[in-house]
Amino acid sequence: MRQRPWGRIIASTTAIGMLLSLATHFVATADPKDAAEVRVEPTPALTLPPELDEFYQPAAGIVAAAEPGQVLRARTISPAYFGFAQLNIDAWQLLYRTTDSFGEAISTVTTVLKPRGQAPEGGRKLLSYQIAEDSAAQYCAPSYVVQSGAIPADFVNAAEILIPIAAGVGQGWTVVLPDYEGPNSAYGVSRITAQATLDGIRAVESFGPAQLSGVGTPTALWGYSGGTIPSSFAAELKQQYAPELNIVGVAAGGVAAADFPEALRHNNNGVYTGLLTGVLAGFANEYPEFRQLIRDRVDPLGQLLINSKLILCHSTGSAIVPFYNFFGAFQGGNPLDNPVVQRMIADNALGQAIPSMPVYIYHAQNDEILPSAGVDRLVDKYCAEGAPSVTYVRELLAEHISGVATHLPGAFHWLRDRLNGVPAQPGCAISSPTTIVAEPEFTQAAMELLPTAVQAILGQTIGR
Repeated sequence: MRQRPWGRIIASTTAIGMLLSLATHFVATADPKDAAEVRVEPTPALTLPPELDEFYQPAAGIVAAAEPGQVLRARTISPAYFGFAQLNIDAWQLLYRTTDSFGEAISTVTTVLKPRGQAPEGGRKLLSYQIAEDSAAQYCAPSYVVQSGAIPADFVNAAEILIPIAAGVGQGWTVVLPDYEGPNSAYGVSRITAQATLDGIRAVESFGPAQLSGVGTPTALWGYSGGTIPSSFAAELKQQYAPELNIVGVAAGGVAAADFPEALRHNNNGVYTGLLTGVLAGFANEYPEFRQLIRDRVDPLGQLLINSKLILCHSTGSAIVPFYNFFGAFQGGNPLDNPVVQRMIADNALGQAIPSMPVYIYHAQNDEILPSAGVDRLVDKYCAEGAPSVTYVRELLAEHISGVATHLPGAFHWLRDRLNGVPAQPGCAISSPTTIVAEPEFTQAAMELLPTAVQAILGQTIGR
């Protein structure tokens, strides 16, 4: 397994974390080839970030011997909102095997949340929600942020976790929050994150306490902004990578990987340059040849800024150093003309396959971070090449940040219909509303979700 450039520093402190957590973290004794026999370990006495938590660090041989989606370890956790508001729901974490961008076996963790009590007849439905982690540091991962006692260094991710809790657990569904960036925090990389998402679904479907019905479980994917990188690519990759899964719909808002070159050009030397350098750090974590290219071609200040994102989470990493001209720091011409960069973009761009399931896509016409033209072209491609069902909403009076709220009603109602067995409208439906906030479905969703969210924060039981 490759170790990130600063991994040796973290590795030197791992022994401390192992000693601190030894009282409650036990190595699973079951044969990893039989996921049903993996013992559920107790809740850790001390909440540690992944860099110091030995639960995240299986032996390479165990990972290599496992199948994609196979559970290697499992434990209960105490879930909390912002690390302190205790949530009255059942929660576990599963360490499982997945695959990186080069076909190599790696492991990552997914967090399983479900309502307390017995499952309905036939088992629960499953929502895989991909948090917009947008970070190249492992302690920013959802599995750490959702635990009681976690330091909410990434308050944006901590806040977003309330969406799948209210809209998923509150509906009586089981919810999974995968650490889809993997052990090296491959922020922005589509292939590894999609595979980790699909393998996370495989893992939870084999985990009895999740109260699912195996591979037949009706499953939906949902993500916004950075969360669309795994969600949208998984929609394209599913038929080839995990054809057995019963994915009934994928919702993606503020689509991030529709046009990588334009997104990079648009954000270079702008307000959101911090996001750009974070993506560069994430790609360098996954692609050794790109990491070497940065060392060889980027000036010292540019290298310092990119490497700083290896220790920063979403909110701080995005805010630091706006208006930085990374293209100007790249020596030897436009970086988008470099063969290494072009190969990476080609491997991770959307549009390589047509989704085999219905998809719901939302994107603001005036998105200030991710230009909508690339999403328009992607939808046109899906429609021209026979996608079974595409719903595309292009809101006029919205932008990227407000889209987090305005996309909720449409995505939530659309996904609920799919999970309830309502057939999606065949073909393509493209609409360009002026604003969604004034429409009845926005108020309806708010009345459904806000009380559930408040109940969850107050520690009341939801989703029964």
